[in-house]
Amino acid sequence: MAWIITRLKEWRAARHLRRSPYLAQLADLPPALQGAWQRSAPKEYQGIRTDAFFFARAAEGLVRFFDAQACIGRPCALPSEAADSVWHAWLRWNRASLDDFCCRHFGRTMPHLEHAALASHSLAHALVACRQREGIAPEAASLPDLFGLDARLRMPYGHGYWRRGDDIVYTRLGRLGAGRIRARAHPELTLPALVAAGLVAAALPVRRRRESESDDDSGIIYADSSAAFAGDVGTADLACDSGCDTGASCGGSN
Repeated sequence: MAWIITRLKEWRAARHLRRSPYLAQLADLPPALQGAWQRSAPKEYQGIRTDAFFFARAAEGLVRFFDAQACIGRPCALPSEAADSVWHAWLRWNRASLDDFCCRHFGRTMPHLEHAALASHSLAHALVACRQREGIAPEAASLPDLFGLDARLRMPYGHGYWRRGDDIVYTRLGRLGAGRIRARAHPELTLPALVAAGLVAAALPVRRRRESESDDDSGIIYADSSAAFAGDVGTADLACDSGCDTGASCGGSN
């Protein structure tokens, strides 16, 4: 029975990769990376699954992040612990291989920064860049694929965001990768916050409010990291209200 489940997950992984917009990059991943991740990730991420499908989705998430970082050219916070698990494993296993991969596909290396070293607005930069790469308007209420990764994979203790109307709410996911009931509004990803950060034109909020009067998609589920804007009082308040957990994964610099 275990053999059947393993083969099924391998089939799901292969099918997902064939449909990925990053098929070329994922096909160029070092063959030994998955094994290195399977050995190291459980030591750092309690309860993480190590099957082929989880790895395929997490690796794709990391590639999406590298693409967004290269696209926007600004420091970005990685909005997924699952993707971060692959980044950490790759750094431990073979940093030179990682650097070579990033240079081939994104034109430069991707420095790995801990959360405390991230610049202000790093999460907002990642959100806007990912929207741009997926053809989503910067003022749109929806979140791009990368921001839904932890919730979709039910990443233990990952970062979960859901959309409630026009609000984005956050919670640290629990042991089983759930926690929607605990989620609270995240002040860093509101439209006014994006306008204040200079990432969305100031004239857009009025148009957005008019459009939202006829929108009703509160049933759509998204996920995200609660990576903080450095020095931002609103984020500090959110962190303490949530048990002093800012929810940030690592990030990259420009």
